[in-house]
Amino acid sequence: MSDQEQPQGQNQPQMDSLSNSILMAFNLGVQFNQQTQGSKSVTEVTGELGHTIYTNLTQVYGENTQDDLLRTNTEYFLQIALMGYIVPSICAFDEEFKNRLLQLIEMRAKKTEGQQQSRIIT
Repeated sequence: MSDQEQPQGQNQPQMDSLSNSILMAFNLGVQFNQQTQGSKSVTEVTGELGHTIYTNLTQVYGENTQDDLLRTNTEYFLQIALMGYIVPSICAFDEEFKNRLLQLIEMRAKKTEGQQQSRIIT
């Protein structure tokens, strides 16, 4: 990200956390792709990734967070993880593409957060 796109002030740690959460979800999908060599169907991987993400969120936030919010966040991060699973199977790796894709996901997440429609836990 350029300096202009970096959030300023006290929101910086939250945005870094958001970026890290998005990157971790994407990389989880890439890791599943590498482990299975892309041989599992998206349907199979969806269940496995969803379970992994929900379990991780529950371990970190479970007692302090409503289950609906955990499930909403699981769905959000699952969508990102599925992109990480699918992209390596359909196109060649390109670091610039990956970085831009993650940047666009983060921009969308910030816009959603600004609208207060949902809350992304990171």
